[in-house]
Formats: sequence, C-alpha cells, structure tokens
Amino acid sequence: MRDKIKFIEKLAESMNENKIESVKYEDNNFEISLTKKRKERNVIFNGSMAQPMAAVPSNVSQEVQVQEIVEPAPVQEASPEEISGTQITSPMVGTFYASPSPTAAPFVKEGDSVTEGQTLCIVEAMKLMNEVKSTVSGKVKKILVNDKDSIKKGQALMIIE
Repeated sequence: MRDKIKFIEKLAESMNENKIESVKYEDNNFEISLTKKRKERNVIFNGSMAQPMAAVPSNVSQEVQVQEIVEPAPVQEASPEEISGTQITSPMVGTFYASPSPTAAPFVKEGDSVTEGQTLCIVEAMKLMNEVKSTVSGKVKKILVNDKDSIKKGQALMIIE
C-alpha cells in the first residue's frame, strides 16, 4: 500500500511540474485517475488490490483532497488607451530592464524629456541585451511595466507625449 501511495504522490508531482490536467493509469488490479482543477486537485484512488487489507476492503473507493498553491492574479496595468501619446512597444518577448545594470540609474523616469533615438530601456531575450530606442521626441508620460517584468512582443512599455 505504501508503494502505491508513493507512486500516487510522484504522479501528482509530475502533473504539477509538467502542467498536466488529467492522468489515468491502469495496471492489472490497480487503477488510478488524477484530475487537476484550478484551485484544488482531486486524487481518486480506485483499486482492487491483489491482497486486500483488513482496514480497507478492496471494493471501496477512497478520495483524497490535496490543496494546491494558486499563483496570484497578475496586477492590472494602466490601459494604454487611457493615456494619450505615442506608445513605445516591445520588439520581442523577453525581460524588461529599466537600467543598464542593477546598480545604475534607470535610462528614463516618468516626466523625463527624451529625444528620438534615445535609449529608453533594455529587453533581454535569450541572454542578449536589446536596447529599445525612442521613436519620437517628447516627455515620458507613463512607464507601464516594472523593472525585471516578463514582457510580450508588441506589449506597450511606455507612453511618450
């Protein structure tokens, strides 16, 4: 019985690591079905074991509820449509960096004046640092992402007015 419990635990861990929603396993006198829901995961153990134990008859189903950690919902960013001006968007998927190094000051802050071609931030993609330059001259009205945020291609990074 302990071997079966360890097998179930390893199967559940593997489901979490590989983001698998449901698994069914059958072997001779042993059958297990695991289904993962959004906030909890149900582990249903159905088994008629070769040697039934006195405490648990072989025809009884057992259900085990296991709590799963749910990641917090992402913080809503200010919608770029609410702020007028020119959007500076990410040219690629990567990580946003506001400064050239962790100890350096940011390239720009809200309220700073910028010129066309000036470096605004860095997007790291596959260990390559790519500078994002301003396409217009003006004032940085709003920075829409935080330092070290993961960003998508085409995502608005800042608004220049």
